[in-house]
Amino acid sequence: MPIGSSTESLERFGMPSRITLECYRDALANANAWRRNPYRGKRPRVKKLSMLLHPGSGYRVKDEYVEIIGEIRMKIIGWDRRYDEYENREARLVYRDGQMVLWIFKRIPRLKPCQPRDVIAIDINERKIVYGDDEINKDIGTAVDRAYRWKLLAESLQRRYSSPRYPAWKRRRGVLNRIRSLLQEGWECP
Repeated sequence: MPIGSSTESLERFGMPSRITLECYRDALANANAWRRNPYRGKRPRVKKLSMLLHPGSGYRVKDEYVEIIGEIRMKIIGWDRRYDEYENREARLVYRDGQMVLWIFKRIPRLKPCQPRDVIAIDINERKIVYGDDEINKDIGTAVDRAYRWKLLAESLQRRYSSPRYPAWKRRRGVLNRIRSLLQEGWECP
């Protein structure tokens, strides 16, 4: 008797034959994906309880409930209503953290290609931001040069007031305040 015949699945597993076929198809898909992978490692194992369901024969959405074959009826808790107008496709039933979750895939038609009215290009560099189109180009300078200058001044003070044995710039309050002010001025550049 072939796998998935209605009498065997009802007698052996106590479920309709369609669910048996869905489980078998999902297992074959996982095994074939593993075989096609050139970097396959260990043999595939079932780590999460999940299965694919076909619309109509595997599941139905009615009112605020989802009916899954095998006399299972679940209440819908969360639903994204933006995609109601699109056709229901296959769904994946997942058991996770003591809850059953049904992920329903939708078929969304491709958008029609649109013609752009105009094109703008933006080039962001360290020293300049340039933007524009084929007629107008605008440059905006950044404050990196000024901030780098203040940073160099602060580092030169650190070198001047330190020795290998004793970093005086860390202990002398006047030098430390001047280094702080130089670094703050460098970051506050417009």
